Amino acid sequence: MPVTAESGTGRTQHFPTTHSTWVIESARGDEAALAAVAARVLERYAQPLEAYAQGSSLREIGDPRELVHAFLIAKFATPAICRAYLEAWNASGLTLRRWMMNGLLLHVRGMVRDAQRSREKPLDASLAMLASAQPEPAAAFERAWAKAILAEACAQVEQALVAEGRDRAWRVFRLHALEGQPYGDLEREFALSRQQMADLVRGVTARLRARIHELLDEEGRFGDDAIDEIVRLLT
Repeated sequence: MPVTAESGTGRTQHFPTTHSTWVIESARGDEAALAAVAARVLERYAQPLEAYAQGSSLREIGDPRELVHAFLIAKFATPAICRAYLEAWNASGLTLRRWMMNGLLLHVRGMVRDAQRSREKPLDASLAMLASAQPEPAAAFERAWAKAILAEACAQVEQALVAEGRDRAWRVFRLHALEGQPYGDLEREFALSRQQMADLVRGVTARLRARIHELLDEEGRFGDDAIDEIVRLLT
């Protein structure tokens, strides 16, 4: 189905479904393809989920890293479980990041109920703590997730530019846009004018924006405004 997102101008932009179907197509492929997509999801989400658990009442239930590890193992431990979990996400209509955050909460609630049955922890108090995991922890998750998407896009664009023999463009972009060095300080190092360096930075920024669009398309946007939020990190 077509994927859309509201742009900052108020217009609806349409993007091809190629990237949005990649996760599910991989999940339905052989075990090598499934393992690749699972590794990508785990790499992207482990730290954001830990940030969410650390900033919420989940930390009162258990160590945030251990909770997240247990959740990810439970959902990605075997090919069959992994396929089922990604298929369930595909049917849910949620963005992947919302699906993963909700999934962690549901997993911990299940742990609490199991503990209650074995009399390890009072159920009512634990569930009350879980119910309080609201806006600020979610904001921490969103920030960590956005940084993970941006870092992934940067790594992929850098790799592509180096392969094309355009590593100088990336180095100028990194030093100016990411590390904040003014063009005047870079003129001697690169033997380029300020205008030439500005052109290189604009080109790399455009490429990063395009890659971020593709990464978000993989996750399913469904009217989400996450593209603009992440792109703001580049401006």
